[in-house]
Amino acid sequence: MNIENISALMGQLQSLGFENAGYSLLKRISFKPENFILSQKIEKAKDKLSFQLFFEKDVKQGIYVLSYYDAILQKETPLIDAAINGINTSNLEKSMIEIDWKNAFDFVTKKHLNLEDKTSWEKELKVESVIEGLSELEKSENGKVVAVGLKLKYWASIPYQELFGNISPLKNKSEVSQRFYFFEGQTGISVDEAYRFLQNRSLEKQMQAKRKQSDSTEISETEKDSQASSGSGLLKKKRLGRSMTVKPNKSILS
Repeated sequence: MNIENISALMGQLQSLGFENAGYSLLKRISFKPENFILSQKIEKAKDKLSFQLFFEKDVKQGIYVLSYYDAILQKETPLIDAAINGINTSNLEKSMIEIDWKNAFDFVTKKHLNLEDKTSWEKELKVESVIEGLSELEKSENGKVVAVGLKLKYWASIPYQELFGNISPLKNKSEVSQRFYFFEGQTGISVDEAYRFLQNRSLEKQMQAKRKQSDSTEISETEKDSQASSGSGLLKKKRLGRSMTVKPNKSILS
């Protein structure tokens, strides 16, 4: 095992802002793969950053190098504090905070169950209550947005995503990503620099969405005005047509 190579990579990761990645690096290299990925998660303020670091073997030098990493910024989405379909969204979120969701989605660990002892399955009762609340929210369009937001916030790192339903639209709105490459002899983009870049991308994305919404509103209003004016024009034509209709002259008929 090339300890010098591992030490150099640890130093590089440390300088970039990735703390305590050394042991994970050592474990992956011990399998001697052609390439591998290390996952890192970092929180900045209330924002969550996910990194996928791609390492590959330089055959000529016989060492591993960091080729690039993918950075994903997930902005915290403020949730609506309201009563929707009889569900108080703030109370529902408080209930979700109290639950260890990683444990809740663990369907592998075995445990003795005594149905007569309610305390042994009290956690599952809380989970059931939350699921029922989310189901009620999803009965309306506004509620669906809140329900998906809560799932994204508390279940995003859980592997059992087939139970989530479709959270992709909201996830796409709240996430921005970018790949940063590393070249020989260059320091590379640090975690803080990547965070600032992604924050700017996120702000740009929000501004584009607002501009698009504003343009859609203007187009809708223009179409309404156009329909109203064309309607009044038809009304004028009808009135003009009626006024031009020649009425029979009684004196001539007689």
